[in-house]
Amino acid sequence: MITIVLVVVLYPLYQTLILSLLPMEDIETYINQVENRGLRFIPSYFWPQSISFGQYSLTMNDTFLRAYAVAIAYVMLITGLHFPIAFVLGFVFAKVNFPGRDVLFFCFIATMVLPFHVTLIPLHQLLHHLHLFDTPWAVILPSAFSPLGVFLMRQFLSQIPNDVLEAASLDGAGLWHMTVFMLIPLVRNGLSVFFLLTISLQWSSIEPVLAFIRNNEWQPISLLLRQLMDEMPSQIFAPSVIYVIPMILLFTATSSGVDSEWKN
Repeated sequence: MITIVLVVVLYPLYQTLILSLLPMEDIETYINQVENRGLRFIPSYFWPQSISFGQYSLTMNDTFLRAYAVAIAYVMLITGLHFPIAFVLGFVFAKVNFPGRDVLFFCFIATMVLPFHVTLIPLHQLLHHLHLFDTPWAVILPSAFSPLGVFLMRQFLSQIPNDVLEAASLDGAGLWHMTVFMLIPLVRNGLSVFFLLTISLQWSSIEPVLAFIRNNEWQPISLLLRQLMDEMPSQIFAPSVIYVIPMILLFTATSSGVDSEWKN
């Protein structure tokens, strides 16, 4: 059963890699076959008859490299801002008792189920008033306050016994010392999940960019791939392979860290 699931999940990635190595003439033929509605099955290539890197040479242009750099900048800035915000709010909701805490947390987390389109108009107006519309901050700041990270941090931090924090406080440890040397090491697996989900979601996000960005210089690679799919489908495979490489490396690194932590 696991083998079947792996085949179903990995086959599209493998097929994309193989198609990215085909010559442009074969790709044009493949696209025409796919667009032919008379076909019952989409043709598959288990191994290319001839390998060509022509698609990759066409991909490495200024537009693609700029969009790739913009996507990396978005992910790094959003994650860098989102982590301290989520960690602090998660700690407050998990360990600080104050009236209405649970109600406030429920209201905050309830925004996770709201579609992006529900908050589109208020965010649009707010960004206009703050003169942030059509700037990178129109994408970065709303994403930095995502409730998902707060929920994850609260769940992992709530598993730490209060006795541990009280003992550290009695020993003279300050809040900064407890955060760096106790809380973060105790929730390392949770941090791996947090960074994996946050980075992967932001790497593939296109809705905030479509809604708040008009300048093509601030459009990430995820939006560029969408445009290539509509305008030049024969050149989508090599960019897709390059696009997914950071996520594969991230997943490998986080899963290796979690596995080593469990073994220890």
